[in-house]
Amino acid sequence: MRKSGLAMRLTGVILLSLTALLWWGDLGVEAREPVLRVGAAALTITPFGQHPDWNGTITPSGVWGEEFTDLNGDGVRNGGEPFVDDPGNTAIDASSRNKYDGIYLAGFGNNRLATGRHDDLWARTIVIDNGTTRVAIVAVDLIGYYSEAVYYGVKRIERMLDPGLGVSEILLASTHNHEGPDTIGAWGDGFLKDGKYPKYLQFIDRQVVKSIEQAAARLAPARIRLGVTDPRRSPSLAGMQTRTSGRPPRVFDEELRVMQFVRAGGRQTIATLVNWNTHPESMEDKNTVLTSDFPHAIRAGVEERYGGVAVYINGAIGAAEIIGDTNNRSGDRTRFDGRDFPLSAKNRPVFTFERTEAIGRDVARAVFEALDRGEWSRSRRFEVKKADFSGDLDNAGYLFLGKIGVFDTLVPPADGSAPRFETTIYAITLGDAQIVTTPGELFPEVFLGVARHRRDDCPEAATGAPPEPSIRDAMTAKYRFMFGLCPDEFGYLVPKYDWRREPIDPQKMEIRQSVDPCKAKGVPNHYHETNSASPVLAPASACITVALLTGKIPTDAACASVTAHSRAIRQMAAGMEAKKGME
Repeated sequence: MRKSGLAMRLTGVILLSLTALLWWGDLGVEAREPVLRVGAAALTITPFGQHPDWNGTITPSGVWGEEFTDLNGDGVRNGGEPFVDDPGNTAIDASSRNKYDGIYLAGFGNNRLATGRHDDLWARTIVIDNGTTRVAIVAVDLIGYYSEAVYYGVKRIERMLDPGLGVSEILLASTHNHEGPDTIGAWGDGFLKDGKYPKYLQFIDRQVVKSIEQAAARLAPARIRLGVTDPRRSPSLAGMQTRTSGRPPRVFDEELRVMQFVRAGGRQTIATLVNWNTHPESMEDKNTVLTSDFPHAIRAGVEERYGGVAVYINGAIGAAEIIGDTNNRSGDRTRFDGRDFPLSAKNRPVFTFERTEAIGRDVARAVFEALDRGEWSRSRRFEVKKADFSGDLDNAGYLFLGKIGVFDTLVPPADGSAPRFETTIYAITLGDAQIVTTPGELFPEVFLGVARHRRDDCPEAATGAPPEPSIRDAMTAKYRFMFGLCPDEFGYLVPKYDWRREPIDPQKMEIRQSVDPCKAKGVPNHYHETNSASPVLAPASACITVALLTGKIPTDAACASVTAHSRAIRQMAAGMEAKKGME
């Protein structure tokens, strides 16, 4: 190791600034590596109460929404109650004409209007810069968001952002909060009613822009501390996850990952990024109060201990939920933060904010454990790779909802061609860590490796499709982060060997859940495929990600058609072929 600036000069290494020497000199990092600068900011996006940038109306409960006459006195607008149609929403989205625009909560059934606020929803941003590349990582407490919708989304945010800031990429990830506003459209006043609030969605865009601007204005030289939990030794997270409706296999990405940015030459925390892998829906479907669910308590605990801005980003959440939320069984965990929480007569949890906050404190404790055992990154390398990803949209329900204007991201092309989804996949190296992204709710076995983690309860369930390559195995860094629902939410990414979906029911106007071949053994119907844009999402995205990580086209059988889904990967393949021809 280098011990002093004098020794560095004697060896001909360029003298660093005194601040840099206090940190980087002690680690022996090559002087040629550029200085890493980091800034962070957090702005509320809660649709509640007064806000200087809100240009819509506020209902008597404080929740944002169009004015209405509360005939039954329950505080929310019920079907049939008169309301004042705000022309501002219609100007943004013509389908909002004569539709009540308010805050419908997302993630469960329809017509769950918000009645108040428990805690705030946020746009929390970290901007990272190394002198040549500047990237913004943004986490929003929403069910999902999109890179390009008709009147909102990441592309619009990019157009609103001052080009002089030099932000080349915006990685916007949704926490998949089930107790926040409908930002997709599926949870309005009925199955065929759009639940989005146009003015509110554009408010979110403005707040995200401001959060990026504020974070960029606070850039400062930073060092990185990295940590992970050991699933076998972390009592705070033990037994925390369950599989939705009991769908096999019982596989989770149990590792919690932490990336902390600290001012170089000091101890002031700039930001702490927490990456974990479970649906935030611990308040379930009866709650009508706005909350960011257990991420709120995680962030509060992390900020209380370290200061700075705490950012929570989901990973390969697939069908993973907090234990007991949908299928509590005898022996399931009921103790959180040192306290036992009651079960109902049906052996399900009693869903309370006290329980939710206790869950968050347990997860925050796991963050502390990870950082206590963590280490400082010895590298300041910052490299961003990305590839486009597209495919045919074949979910009949999605297509229908897009046609009638409920899903504004999925509007059928005017030329009559087959609708397609389009998104971006990232692979980033940051110090001793790697970050990959996925455009939805990735089943954890696809991240960890389907060949090792596929279901074995029912040989008849295999569709014959080959297993997707392991994304995690293709990552070479010691610390391996997965950002879920980033930058899009195209539903579940289900491994293709177990993919099944029935066609739409024309009478009920819904997609039937297909019957599992082992239903007689207690395996439930396949819900997840009904909420997925395409069966190619898992195999194609895994193959594109592995190609970005390795610089090679994967030879796995599941990747045979990968070049059909990405222009960037086709160019990579062509370049490799040209190079081979020159040898």
